[in-house]
Amino acid sequence: MSRASSIKVSADGRKSRNAPVDFTLFALFLEARRIHRGKSPTRVAREADVEVDAVFRAARGRDPGTDEFLALCAWIGEEPTLFLKKEVRHGQARCL
Repeated sequence: MSRASSIKVSADGRKSRNAPVDFTLFALFLEARRIHRGKSPTRVAREADVEVDAVFRAARGRDPGTDEFLALCAWIGEEPTLFLKKEVRHGQARCL
């Protein structure tokens, strides 16, 4: 099972608005780690091998993209499942 399987991508390549990821929580973790490590968003992007715009999107609580989300999770040192919404973590999400 892929770690990215919880993020849905539509036929046109855009992410689903009802993604099971809590991007607000992710933004808090990302910014806390970035500041604690004394890194600029540009440096984070370079170290995580993502575009700097993805770092800015994630820091604003927006979906940075599936690959970028996984790369930034690795950079902050947390499993992506930590950022699943409560309903998903507790098995209450409905599958469509």
